[in-house]
Amino acid sequence: MMRLATAGFALVAFVVPMLTARPRPLIVAGLIGLLLTAVGITALWRWPITVAACVFSIAYAAAVWAAPARPSIGSATAFGLSLLLMLHAAELARCTRRATGAAGIIRSQTVAWLGFTAGTVSTALLVMALAAGFVASIPIGAAPLMAAAGALGTLLALAAMARRPGA
Repeated sequence: MMRLATAGFALVAFVVPMLTARPRPLIVAGLIGLLLTAVGITALWRWPITVAACVFSIAYAAAVWAAPARPSIGSATAFGLSLLLMLHAAELARCTRRATGAAGIIRSQTVAWLGFTAGTVSTALLVMALAAGFVASIPIGAAPLMAAAGALGTLLALAAMARRPGA
């Protein structure tokens, strides 16, 4: 059942960039991602699904870059959640490959995913509402500095996590 969920989330990650822009290289990249996902689902290997997630991310970034209009928060959220849940479902399928599971386990996992999705969507909407009011107060000259500070903060957080792998 988790393999089917992985395939469904991979299909969503394939379709969302196609809805944003439709250049032929995006279709090829998406098909490569689907092929890698199929290999990962069949063999229950982690690396093809991780590479597929990277390919899907590149395809989505190219679709956003090539799109004539701004991407919507809905498509970005759907894409991000589909990648996250694809990776999670694949890892769950890999870890429980020979285990027998009752319907309650699958139901519990589905409810957890729905709760996570609802929390993520509501947080994204709240942050967008707060950002709309905040963006008017930032002078245009300070925007690159704030972006750089945000990127630096992200890199420092990643470095701190990498430094303490046991935490």
